[in-house]
Amino acid sequence: MAIFRPRIKLSRMISPVDFFLFLGVLLFIYGMLGMTHEWVQPYHPKTEIQLGFKNLLQYSFFSLFRVFAAYLLSLLFTFTYGYLAAKSKVMEPVLISLLDILQSIPVLGFMPGFVLALVRFFPNSNFGLELAAVLMIFTGEGWNLVFSFYSSVRGVPQEVRDMTSIFRLNKWKVLRTVEIPYAMNGLLWNSMLSMAGGWFFLMVIESFTLGEQDFRLPGIGSYMAVAYDKHDYSAVTLGILVMFALIFVVDRVLWAPLVVWSEKFHYEKKMRTPEEGSGSIVLDLLQKSHIIERYFELRVMIKKRWDQRLSKSQISRNLIKRFNRPGRLSSTLIRLLRGLFLILGVLFFIWAGTQMYQLISATKPSEWLLQLRNTFLTFLRVTSAVLIGSLWTIPVGVFIGTHPQWTRRLQPLVQIVASFPAPMLFPILTLMMIRLGINFEWGSIVLMLFASQWYILFNVISGATLIPKELIDLGLLFRLNGVQQWRAIIFPSIFPSLVNGWITAAGGAWNASIVAELVQQGEHKLIATGVGSSITQAAQTSNFPQLATGIVVMITIVVLLNRLLWGSLYKLAETKYRLE
Repeated sequence: MAIFRPRIKLSRMISPVDFFLFLGVLLFIYGMLGMTHEWVQPYHPKTEIQLGFKNLLQYSFFSLFRVFAAYLLSLLFTFTYGYLAAKSKVMEPVLISLLDILQSIPVLGFMPGFVLALVRFFPNSNFGLELAAVLMIFTGEGWNLVFSFYSSVRGVPQEVRDMTSIFRLNKWKVLRTVEIPYAMNGLLWNSMLSMAGGWFFLMVIESFTLGEQDFRLPGIGSYMAVAYDKHDYSAVTLGILVMFALIFVVDRVLWAPLVVWSEKFHYEKKMRTPEEGSGSIVLDLLQKSHIIERYFELRVMIKKRWDQRLSKSQISRNLIKRFNRPGRLSSTLIRLLRGLFLILGVLFFIWAGTQMYQLISATKPSEWLLQLRNTFLTFLRVTSAVLIGSLWTIPVGVFIGTHPQWTRRLQPLVQIVASFPAPMLFPILTLMMIRLGINFEWGSIVLMLFASQWYILFNVISGATLIPKELIDLGLLFRLNGVQQWRAIIFPSIFPSLVNGWITAAGGAWNASIVAELVQQGEHKLIATGVGSSITQAAQTSNFPQLATGIVVMITIVVLLNRLLWGSLYKLAETKYRLE
């Protein structure tokens, strides 16, 4: 007897969206094969960069891969390091202090150690140099994510904590169902900043010199560096356009759908209506994919059948109950992670302290005084950049965050502008300063501003989206004017996010000093007196004692500022301005 099988039309199984998804997967695989070939081929520190359009597209994919690899590493680091810092009262001071030190070290401070060590460890392939580039990009992406997650976990409202105790949720379930969702909004906006931080130092990371050694990797950063060196401004223009296009595609394909998805993690009890929320063309197209629809249907069916089989087995039920005992697995995992981080931290401090002592032991007192003066001048520029950036980012960020329709309209533009690596424009900006006769001692503040203001803007937007609508309505009910509403509602609500923005903005400005205080523009080499330019010159000439001295002085000043100033503001945000 023949079994009747209904015919399924091919158009019902595959949609036009599926065709483009399949094409995208093929292009991704092709790019990954090219990237793999670059990583495993014989070691060659200097790649000849071609300024053709086809080469530029390939270089752009290589840079995109490095930035995303560093971002995934940053997420892994965030969920482990940030969680331990927020939960362990014993390890918290050590971990936060170590994080203050690490975020204070500029990219050039990590570069010699990463490059020389990994190149020696992988002498027969380009893997070590590529891995060093990913790790250096990680140093520009990871710290603000950790601070955002740490402050969010610490800021979970007490009534939510009480509910988790009532329902007897173990630590893993609290992390998965409460703490990560509560931190998701801040993580999303800071993820955009992390990507921007990764793009920021591409020209330094993909094309740099270490004494007489010239290291160059194929990427859009090295492409722009070569284009500027050859004064090929048509290639410079093409590189800028491709960079904008790359950032736009990443924003539309990745961040825009995530912004829509993050709507469900708002702390407000009343969720926003679809008219109030934002939309995503990519999500709308993915919903028309038949393959994705079949995948979710198959997933639900498999899960349902698996649950039915487990429910029939008494042994399985006992195993599930035993496995789900509150705190057993999570407590063991947390203890293992704490021990691992403690061991790694001790080993790192011993190794780093030994290497640093060998470099600075012969430094003269006059050199220490010189670096102290340089650091003070850089501190004045950093402070100026943060204050100037705050003047416009706070009101604009609050307006965008409290108006979902403007979030939808302006978020792509803000993301694209913020993500564009400003050092690619520094030669053009410095050329304008030269023609206008602007003293570079002051002009370098403008360059630092490009590296710091976006951290404040994104954190303010993130904090403003969490302001409960009921508070705004309450202010209107009591007829508060603009100043009163800011003092009573808006500023206290965004203050925790604003503090996080100030900290990361200051850190970004300190790190950007290595490219903002020394810019090469053709025959002109503009240098602003500061610790950033001192570190850059020391790295270029392989003057490692001067490099170490500048880094030690910078770290000391930044850590003191974090402990005395930012630490006090953090405590104020957790007590007086905590959203309850």
